[in-house]
Amino acid sequence: MESKWYLFPGQTVENTKISDRAHALHITSASWNNITRHLDRKKRIQEAIDKERAHRESLKDGSRGMTKEWVNSIENLRLRKEEERRDRINKKKEDKIQMFYKMREEQEVVRKQYVDKVRKNVFISTGYPKELTSALILSETLHEREKQREFNEIIKKHDEEVQRQFDDEIIATAARQREEDKEHKLKVLQEERKVAQFLKDQILENEETRKANNRAHVERETRDRINAAREEELLKQFEIDEKKRIRREIALEKKKELAAARVRQQIMEKENAEMEKATEFYSEAKKRIDCMMKIKEKELKAEAIKQREAVAAKVAAIQEAKDAAENERLAKAIAERDAEENARQEEKLALEKQAVKDRIEDRKQYLEKLQTEKHIADEMKRWEMLNRIKTEEAIQEYNEQNRRDKWAKVLHYRKELQDQMAEEKQTAKREKEIDEIMSRVSFEQADKMFFEYADEVMELAKSKNRSTYPIEKVIHEYKKANQLLIKDRRCRCCKK
Repeated sequence: MESKWYLFPGQTVENTKISDRAHALHITSASWNNITRHLDRKKRIQEAIDKERAHRESLKDGSRGMTKEWVNSIENLRLRKEEERRDRINKKKEDKIQMFYKMREEQEVVRKQYVDKVRKNVFISTGYPKELTSALILSETLHEREKQREFNEIIKKHDEEVQRQFDDEIIATAARQREEDKEHKLKVLQEERKVAQFLKDQILENEETRKANNRAHVERETRDRINAAREEELLKQFEIDEKKRIRREIALEKKKELAAARVRQQIMEKENAEMEKATEFYSEAKKRIDCMMKIKEKELKAEAIKQREAVAAKVAAIQEAKDAAENERLAKAIAERDAEENARQEEKLALEKQAVKDRIEDRKQYLEKLQTEKHIADEMKRWEMLNRIKTEEAIQEYNEQNRRDKWAKVLHYRKELQDQMAEEKQTAKREKEIDEIMSRVSFEQADKMFFEYADEVMELAKSKNRSTYPIEKVIHEYKKANQLLIKDRRCRCCKK
């Protein structure tokens, strides 16, 4: 097994990177078979498992065919147990059915009781029976109002008693307060007298103290005035002595300054005399020097001419030597400058070549970068397009699902409305049946039911010691409305 690098048509080793070349793997057939055999291992294992499963199924089929007619075989025992289980289930079902019938009979009794109760409630809640109930409630209300009136009377008496006790307590408290005020005023008067006496004593004591302080203050001021006069005399004497001392010091200073001035005057006079002597000597010396300078100047001029000629010759020779050395130095400097200029030019050309090469390399890298960015941008656009398509599909699916949900809600709401309508129809039907049942009741049975309920209400009112007048009034109105006053021979109070 080995791997090799290959070049595409038009590529060479010099102008192709390794990453741009093709890479191939060379492998023998035996190695490749080993690899593929390893990859097909699960498939071969599955084939072996399927073969083993088929063999087991054939063995099971043979075993089932052999044990099919056995009475105590496992399969027959399982079938017999299954039949027994089915029998138990059927028996349980039969028991449940019988229990259902029994419960239905019990529910029928309960239903009958409930229907009777509903009928009675319907009867009580309509017409004159309802008025009987209202009359019973009215009698209860009258009784409660009477009890409330009695309770209010009790509360009123209690409040009056409490108010009377409160007034008595206030009167007693006021009397005690007046006594306490008198005692307090007497105590305050006594305290004020004590305080007045104390203040009077304090004022007398303060007056004596003030007089003593005034005397002491006068004595202290007298002593202070005497001391001040003495100190003023001493101060004047001190000022006179100080002025005399200052005059003596000033006179002494003036004497010293006069002596110093006389000394300076003498020194200046001496210096002026010396200066006059020096000036005279300098004038005479200057005249002699001027004469000597004129003579010397003539000699120096002649000598200077000779020296200038010698110096000129010497300077000319030196200048020629300097010019030769300067020319040689200039030639050498020009050669060095030309060499340096050539070196700079060569270096500049090398730098320019390197810059051009770098610029070309940068341009290639820039183009590659642009190509990569363009490829990435194209991929991004492709992914954005795919995402947009997926998003639109998801939005469409969401809208479709939302529409289906709304339609399902509409159907559900419609079903609820239909169920409500059916329920209302069923309720109306039941009410109609109840009305038909009530209409089928004969007038005598209605009277019987009314008077039975009236007796029940009357007994309830009497047992609670309530007023029966509202109930008797409703019974009278019922009899009057149904023309039963002539036929009714019973007592209005006891119905006998």
